[in-house]
Amino acid sequence: MAQAESERMRVVMFPWLAHGHISPYLELAKRLVASASDNHLNVVVHLLSTPVNLASLAHHQTDRIKLVELHLPVLPDLPPVLHTTKGLPARLMPVLKRACDLAAARFGALLDDLRPDILVYDFIQPWAPLEAEARGVPAVHFATCGAAAKAFFAHCLKTDRHPSAFPFETISLGGVDEDAKYTAMLAAHQDSTALVPERDRVPLSLERSSGFVAIKSCADIEGKYMDYLSQLLGKEIVPTGPLLVDSGGSEEEHDGGRIMRWLDGKEPGTVLLVSFGSEYFMSERQMAQVARGLELSGVPFLWVVRFPNAEDDARGAARSMPPGFAPARGLVVEGWAPQRRILSHPSCGAFLTHCGWSSVLESMAAGVPMVALPLHIDQPLNANLALEVGAAAARVKQEQFGEFQAEELAEAVRVAVTGEEGLAARHRARELREVVARNNSDDRQIGRLIQRMAQLCGKGQTMPN
Repeated sequence: MAQAESERMRVVMFPWLAHGHISPYLELAKRLVASASDNHLNVVVHLLSTPVNLASLAHHQTDRIKLVELHLPVLPDLPPVLHTTKGLPARLMPVLKRACDLAAARFGALLDDLRPDILVYDFIQPWAPLEAEARGVPAVHFATCGAAAKAFFAHCLKTDRHPSAFPFETISLGGVDEDAKYTAMLAAHQDSTALVPERDRVPLSLERSSGFVAIKSCADIEGKYMDYLSQLLGKEIVPTGPLLVDSGGSEEEHDGGRIMRWLDGKEPGTVLLVSFGSEYFMSERQMAQVARGLELSGVPFLWVVRFPNAEDDARGAARSMPPGFAPARGLVVEGWAPQRRILSHPSCGAFLTHCGWSSVLESMAAGVPMVALPLHIDQPLNANLALEVGAAAARVKQEQFGEFQAEELAEAVRVAVTGEEGLAARHRARELREVVARNNSDDRQIGRLIQRMAQLCGKGQTMPN
């Protein structure tokens, strides 16, 4: 009994309160549990989030993956049903971050109850490793974005007001001044009551990670950016691989069947998938420009569109499709769609995407070239990376992020689907498909992560380096 207990590694995972963060944390938990036996460990993961986030994850709970509720304080305009980024009005994002910060003591109490051997935490909560340290628990930051974007922000936010040039021109947004302006803009969205200054969250989350930083990526695609990030931090970067999650098996599976039947009726490589992520809501003007651009392109398309559930004055989000929009060549799907299955369908020839990191990896995994239309946060950097490695065939011209014209969108789509650039991108996409597939199924990356975690907390029998 004592021997069995000594080989168990109890892990607490604490992702940010967004589906785009919870999903890779949950997938990492599954892979840690599945691979641990090969490393002479019995891993048990406790994944913490708010009740509203955990409600849809109940079917993932097992005797090795346990879901644990973290209750945030109820602040004005932020009832428990809004303790998630899903459907959250943009004006309330600072309030949600403040509520999460105010839950530090409750988080510490959960650590006292769970008595983990190690904590894996996200970048929004740089106070989490301090709560762990106070209890003698090592903590590791797991980044759900790419290494290029993480290195860019670490570089720009770590330096003074006049940073040196980011050493990779393709990832720069236009030189030192533009890079500094962009990072300052992202860091400025906070209220005066913020407990953690916005610009400090990324640097502190990296600085407080014990010994190494884990990242959702692979060295075959982002090796030089991992090396630079390691140099910046003086810490090892441990890739987890793409952590791709299979779609399907959802309550909305019947919609997936309807979509697949529509795709079955199209010629191979002719359909453009259009999707801008699960939590970004386009303005009425943006929706109108996308709709008009798709019509002008003359390309068959499948547009997955989402509208907010609550009023969102700050973003001015659209509530419906543009008046008079009746696509003759397209299918519009509201809400959920099986993105990986669509990308893998023979008729899918290109992907108009906001370039969220998971979408970039899924597009690479399917061997489908992208049309990049980045809108905010790390997406412009991911778009640059996709162009650099040849995974994107075109990028929609923008005067500034979020501002684009229908004609520019139509031209980028035509280039990707019917132009010579599209042919080259499809050839490169097929090469990248093999790279991503190999890394997604490579258990050695998770094995190395388990080894490093075991070393930190003195558990198990570690493998040789």
